[in-house]
Amino acid sequence: MSVPFDMAPEIELPAAGPPPLSLPGLGLEPPAPVATATDPGAALKELYGFDAFRPGQEAAVRAALEGRDVLVVMPTGSGKSLCYQLPALMRADLTLVVSPLVSLMTDQVQALERIAPGRVGVINSQQDAAANRQTLERAVSGHLRLLYVAPERFSSLPFLKRIREARIGLFIVDEAHCVSQWGHDFRPDYFRLADAARWLGAESIVASTATATPQVASDIVARLGLRDAAHVSTGFDRPNLSFSVVPCTNKESAHRNITQVLSDPAARPAIVYAGTRADCDRLSQRLGRDLGVPVGSYHAGLPRDQRAEAQRRFMEDETPVVVATNAFGMGVDKANVRTVCHETVPGSIEAYYQEAGRAGRDGAPARCLLFACSKDKGLHVFFIQRSEVKPDQLVKVARRLTREESFDVALREFGSDPAEHDAVRAIAGHLARAGVIRPSPSPPDRLIGRVVGAWDARAMSLCRAAGEEASRVRWRQYRAVWSWVEDRKCRRRGILRHFGDTSSPAPDNACCDVCDPQSEPVFATARQRQSGPRKPQLAHRPVGDGESEALDEAIFDVVSSAEPPVGRTRAVEVLRGGRSKVIAQNSYDGLPHYGTFGHLSGPAVLERVDALLQAGSLRSTGGRFPKLEVT
Repeated sequence: MSVPFDMAPEIELPAAGPPPLSLPGLGLEPPAPVATATDPGAALKELYGFDAFRPGQEAAVRAALEGRDVLVVMPTGSGKSLCYQLPALMRADLTLVVSPLVSLMTDQVQALERIAPGRVGVINSQQDAAANRQTLERAVSGHLRLLYVAPERFSSLPFLKRIREARIGLFIVDEAHCVSQWGHDFRPDYFRLADAARWLGAESIVASTATATPQVASDIVARLGLRDAAHVSTGFDRPNLSFSVVPCTNKESAHRNITQVLSDPAARPAIVYAGTRADCDRLSQRLGRDLGVPVGSYHAGLPRDQRAEAQRRFMEDETPVVVATNAFGMGVDKANVRTVCHETVPGSIEAYYQEAGRAGRDGAPARCLLFACSKDKGLHVFFIQRSEVKPDQLVKVARRLTREESFDVALREFGSDPAEHDAVRAIAGHLARAGVIRPSPSPPDRLIGRVVGAWDARAMSLCRAAGEEASRVRWRQYRAVWSWVEDRKCRRRGILRHFGDTSSPAPDNACCDVCDPQSEPVFATARQRQSGPRKPQLAHRPVGDGESEALDEAIFDVVSSAEPPVGRTRAVEVLRGGRSKVIAQNSYDGLPHYGTFGHLSGPAVLERVDALLQAGSLRSTGGRFPKLEVT
């Protein structure tokens, strides 16, 4: 059973606020649905102009109209938002939509305004206080049918008290995978949404996501407290998309190949996902110069108005290409994206498929190209290790949050590094699961909540176990995505099986670079490097000028840090990203340099190991199974 929703007592209402707003046109007439039709099929035609539902939509709509909790798992582009928008417009109460990104809210509200003018609102930080207050009053008065808010809005006691006066029917949790620690985009702000929904008196909760494995789906149901929920899942296949993995020896090669792909006007509009802000800026400038077309840049380091303008120009076809970090695109409904490129391998299959799914939402053929460089593995390992919770850090955060009965703590108290903030949020999640704290949704830079249990040896043990399990999950995601990248198996089938979808792939056109090699882009430089059939590893070549020193340092690191110790050939296997049982059993794939030299041939790496042995920088223990040591 869901516990009562605790509002942080340190957030107090103003002693004397402004008088209630007097808004023109707010009368006492009872609210009425936007749709005049009472049958879902007729309402679909009336409001959207569609003759028929897509698969799964009607079942979800009917369940929501009946007031049932619903879990909707549908691939990007399959019409998930209609599953809650249509019943909201057919009901006479308010539907509250919790959305994680302003861009998602903006797009959906603008689209709904064309269908239901004046009946949809949004409250977010990009509007001034007066506009937000007016929107809230329209929601409470019964004039709105849908209200979009961010999860941190529920940390505001004045908002909670006022919105509780509205008659709330549906409480929508969009991008619901954010509630699950086992998902790829876990957000502690989602912890208390179930309690908030019940406290506000919502009739039912509708959870919607495009990327939920069976484990994540079960966790969503548990974390949101869905009761006798209707499960609507339509499978994960996107038949109009084709998938290709393009091996690249380095970022320069990847950027050159992306430029070649997007030089074809038919490949645009296009989204290019970059791994870092620096790569985003660098690649957008290069593409703009080489393609001769406007190219946008979008990442969190840009001013808010600049990000909004970049999104607007791309949505309105003024900019045919946008280079962005992974924040761009979630919920952005641009139907005619023909190509999605990844210049860096994402951290999980879930993250990749969500971003690749921005292509081809109009149903026409579209391509998803992943430009894979083995050195991406080192970056993945770095981020995974950085996110691991250290025992002393766990104790420090726990003691600070449990100092008093409630807490409202700025993350900067724990350091200025964003990585430290991520770890603190994760610890808050572990403490909540251990029954020590009950967090309330809060702004991105704060933690707010109440202490509900003791911080003792039992709680510490539970938190450490949760942290270890979270780390194992991230390593599983790492291994899964790289197995998908490197294995010469059907890309589409691999994605479907990852999400527990056992259906047979049924592509509308070329499936992937494995099943339909002719669909793979032809790059002159790549053809020059290939002398035969493509092997599972990304590329193989001798050690080039300037790489020997980096390789030597990596060899020393592997030899000194591997436990149990490794011999010559095992060190080479680690450096080239081997996937043998020994690698997995001994967690060698967790070493910092695992896979970072997968672009080199095995004999080339072994030659450097032997050269270090000959020079006396390394020595062999000898015996039947000789191991390496750093001298």
